[in-house]
Amino acid sequence: MRDLILAGIQWSGKGTQAQLLLEEFGAQIQYFETGNILRALMSNENAIGQYLRDLVNGGRLVKDEVVVWLFKVFLETLDNKSVLWDGSLRRVGQTKGILDALLEKGRKPIVVQLEIPEEEVYTRLSHRKMCKNCWKIYSTLLSPEIQQCQKCWWELYVRADDADQSAIANRIAEYQKETLPALEYVDSLWLLVKIDGMQSIDAIFAQIEELMKDKE
Repeated sequence: MRDLILAGIQWSGKGTQAQLLLEEFGAQIQYFETGNILRALMSNENAIGQYLRDLVNGGRLVKDEVVVWLFKVFLETLDNKSVLWDGSLRRVGQTKGILDALLEKGRKPIVVQLEIPEEEVYTRLSHRKMCKNCWKIYSTLLSPEIQQCQKCWWELYVRADDADQSAIANRIAEYQKETLPALEYVDSLWLLVKIDGMQSIDAIFAQIEELMKDKE
């Protein structure tokens, strides 16, 4: 089974597909979820936590070196399992670092880019809520009836940067400026597959499932 990196702008459906893949292939894959790792670090009341909170609340991205280092540490924990990462590839430098780390170990990564229109980003983020305790994310578009976290039953809230139109605009602008060139680099290595993120969840999953099974 191939290593899989799910890419795409925030709220393009990466997390949803990652959860489905874990349910289907949980015993065969190791999950690297950048968001949860960074949110755990953000919860610390120290200089690192404050640094990350300031970045996120301003709609900016974490430095490449930090993410690549976290990923390399993660690779050392693998035990004959495939990698699943839904943190997206942010910039060219980070992308090279991540792919180099995989290729140097003789692994066979594939990057799936979920594509959605810019206006859909605003729509989906305006309906996103997060658990105050475990940081699980919910969509009121998909599950309008949910008022509490279904994992730990804590209160859900809207993140400040999800409610701030300027912060969302900053994320979109940075994605277009920094991430799209990174994905073009991936494409130059013949490792990129683009999927229409406006399809149904099941239709997207079926395509990704086939890619995960294909080792060639």
